[in-house]
Amino acid sequence: MTDDRTVSFSDRDELEDRPTAAVIIPSYNDSDRLTACLKALRTQTFRDRLTITVSLDGGEPLPESTSALADLVLLGPHAGPAAARNRGWRSTNAPFILFTDSDCTPEPEWAEELIKALEEGADAVKGKYSSGGSRMIQRLAQVEFEERYSLLLASAVTDMVDTYSAGFRRSSLDDLDGFDESFPCADHEDVDLSYRMLEAGYILAFSPEARVAHIHRSTWMAYFRMKISRGRWRTVVLRRFPAMIGGGSYTPSGLKVQIILAGLLPVSLAFSIIWPMAAVFWLTIFLISCIPFAIAASSTDPGTLPAVPLFCLFRGCALFLGILRGIFSGGKGDR
Repeated sequence: MTDDRTVSFSDRDELEDRPTAAVIIPSYNDSDRLTACLKALRTQTFRDRLTITVSLDGGEPLPESTSALADLVLLGPHAGPAAARNRGWRSTNAPFILFTDSDCTPEPEWAEELIKALEEGADAVKGKYSSGGSRMIQRLAQVEFEERYSLLLASAVTDMVDTYSAGFRRSSLDDLDGFDESFPCADHEDVDLSYRMLEAGYILAFSPEARVAHIHRSTWMAYFRMKISRGRWRTVVLRRFPAMIGGGSYTPSGLKVQIILAGLLPVSLAFSIIWPMAAVFWLTIFLISCIPFAIAASSTDPGTLPAVPLFCLFRGCALFLGILRGIFSGGKGDR
């Protein structure tokens, strides 16, 4: 916990009148998108029950026009979003803590839906992305999320709460000491907290009506790099929670197969020199593994269907490379 933080209040008296929930937004040199996020938060249906808090992860100070949109601005060193989020929720006594990211735009009922789930007994609740952008890679990434959301709706257990749209009971964050600040970047620190909550017996829930708009990675290469990072830090988390290696309610079975197939692709190509059917066998299994994703695409964005096999191969290869990096780096490295 950092005790030397600098706190900036927009109106201390108003803050004392809003005890129900605090919205925490970590931010690092992202004032333009943060401004849109804060404007959306100020139009929430539960605005009178919210304290809007920006927790700066170092970087440049906010423009006055942006900071004026928040109720509270916290300044701290550049130590990653986990540290910034911890600084944020520890600054308030509100019983419910909501999180979103500076590049997200919550819909008007976002906070109300999260608070409703917490009031009904959940210890943590996740929302969803409502949109991701108009480029093909962004549309495919949104289909990826939609497939995962369908799995959550069909599952009796929610095993992951990611912080782009999330709510927690403050008491649960207190009990588990919040996010692990050894995660230096915005990657899997929320998965680590979710698995610790499950291990401690807390109840996680999914609220599909708690929606935020987002702009997903806009180029294939940016998406590829992001997935390498996801695979790397996933490996770090699974070292801590080996029982989750098989995946949970948020990981599609087809994706697990595609990661394995990505690792076997060079072997298959080499072996096909001796036995040409090896490549055919690999391709057949791969295409079968794409069927669930194709079904999700057909129901949410049919225009992406022709690109589904390429996307699944691209994603599987990136995650496999990230897993290899995680195995050999041990999760160490720069942010």
